[in-house]
Amino acid sequence: MKIDLFESVINKQFDFQSIADNFQVINNLIEIPQNAKYHGEGNVYIHTKNVCDELLKLNEWKEISNKQRVVLYLAALFHDIGKISCTKIENGEIVSPKHAIKGAKRFRELVYKEYAQKYEIDFQTREQIAALIKYHGLPLLFMEKEDLEYNLIKASECLDMNLLYLLSKADLLGRECCDKKELLNKIEYFREYSIEIGCFYSKKEFRNEYTRFKYFNSKNIWYGDEVFDITSFEVIVMVGFPLAGKDTYIKENLSHMHVISLDDIREEFNVSPRDNSSKIAMVAKDRAKDYLRLKEPFVWDATNIVSDTRKKLCDLFSSYGARVKFIYIEVPYNELISRNRTRARSVPIKVINNMIHKFDMLESFEGYKTEFHANGDSKEVSIEKEY
Repeated sequence: MKIDLFESVINKQFDFQSIADNFQVINNLIEIPQNAKYHGEGNVYIHTKNVCDELLKLNEWKEISNKQRVVLYLAALFHDIGKISCTKIENGEIVSPKHAIKGAKRFRELVYKEYAQKYEIDFQTREQIAALIKYHGLPLLFMEKEDLEYNLIKASECLDMNLLYLLSKADLLGRECCDKKELLNKIEYFREYSIEIGCFYSKKEFRNEYTRFKYFNSKNIWYGDEVFDITSFEVIVMVGFPLAGKDTYIKENLSHMHVISLDDIREEFNVSPRDNSSKIAMVAKDRAKDYLRLKEPFVWDATNIVSDTRKKLCDLFSSYGARVKFIYIEVPYNELISRNRTRARSVPIKVINNMIHKFDMLESFEGYKTEFHANGDSKEVSIEKEY
């Protein structure tokens, strides 16, 4: 029987040692050094413990719900696991570039493949924690961004900005550095500015769906603008690993639409799934353009696990006036592997694991609309994020 992760953390009274000991990746942080200029406290494990301890001291800790506390605590516990693979010496200094992004990916991978076998942790909770890990450096760095408003509004789409604020504050209080007061002021400014532009207490409201889509996908409009919706038909882009159930979802829900399936095209041209053939993609795009020119709705059925791939597809389809909707399908890892064993044209396990490792989770701002279906333990979580 699986352990309820929320109850486990609460029952252990947010005690760092008793919680951290359940996760080997946290113990591995002992071996990861940090730059003493910014982290005089020592290695990543020491810092992580400090951060978790500082959370409990915050006045705001008493004001949030138990569920928010668990999400925030676990985000703090795992927030720097990306440093395991990122830390290196550069120009004589210890650096950990992109550790937040890689840490979020690693956390998702660990939960999906390993922790979900032992703990009850739902899709929404996993993704809330992963988002906090991914954006945990934003409050300190947002003023250095070229478009600081855009980055704040984008973050508010996928996480609770108050929890991000508290995580960042504890992250800073959990390290030893000479400019702590100045950095704390930056974090307070993050909160104030997010409130000012209307994205701290909830995600930013736009004049209409199309304005929201254009804001996130073209970056050439102001969030307060109102852009006339020129879309006239829908294109649905599926996202998910092989055997996740995309084909079944299409048959049950989208049978009225044309379907461009990269798997079907591979069979048509007798190309193995092991081969990364550019010809298959070219044929698929040519067929898509035929539908696009006719303004006919269709489904693009492929894994689409990399955000750059989704961005290129979205740009292409929307340039023809299509409303691009992404639909993400997920089943538990064990079920994915089980289905693969019985598939006529199976995908090597190594390939599936590599896809999971490099997967960029779909984010709600990527399309005109996004929809998530995570199926596990005989219940389905379906979240449609839209305006």
